[in-house]
Amino acid sequence: MKFFILRRKIITAVLCLLTAVAILGVVNHPAFIGASATTRQLPIYCVQKDYKVCALSFDAAWGDVN
Repeated sequence: MKFFILRRKIITAVLCLLTAVAILGVVNHPAFIGASATTRQLPIYCVQKDYKVCALSFDAAWGDVN
């Protein structure tokens, strides 16, 4: 019985370690993410809906004159 518990803990630890490595890989190499900042798109100011909704956005382009 102790073997199965120990084995489960080892598998969990290995999965946590692999997840941490994957997160660090994405953070340190953002080119893996398919986001492209080469083209600037215009923001959407209004969308017609039949029901009430609320949207919240943040401007992250501090210091940009345009």
